[in-house]
Amino acid sequence: MVTMLQRMPRHNTATRNASRSAIGMWVLMAADLMAVVWMHTFGPWLDQSSRLTATATLGGHHVVVLGFAAAGFLMLAALALLTDGFTKTTPKLTLATNAACVVSVVAVAGLIAFVLVALLGRLLFGKLRP
Repeated sequence: MVTMLQRMPRHNTATRNASRSAIGMWVLMAADLMAVVWMHTFGPWLDQSSRLTATATLGGHHVVVLGFAAAGFLMLAALALLTDGFTKTTPKLTLATNAACVVSVVAVAGLIAFVLVALLGRLLFGKLRP
């Protein structure tokens, strides 16, 4: 009698990580679009209102943030078409995706910092009374 050892089928972690990565790209693309709308609508006010709100525009440069967010969004949108929704890639497309992510993170970094400071202030000091 011969005993055969069979390996248990494992979950395909590469596919799971690829889907997480694709979801992350879509979220980053949505964040870029949100940043474009915010900078177009509230950018000048965020620049001039206070030093705290200028954090959202990377020190009072809402036009630069608007440009970075628009470029990041357009790059990620083009890459979504080329990579079948960020599921298939080549080394060159991976490099382009990484570059688009860097541009997008730079655009969104000020808004993320502003939100974190606002939440931290709320946690530490609670509701401010007039």
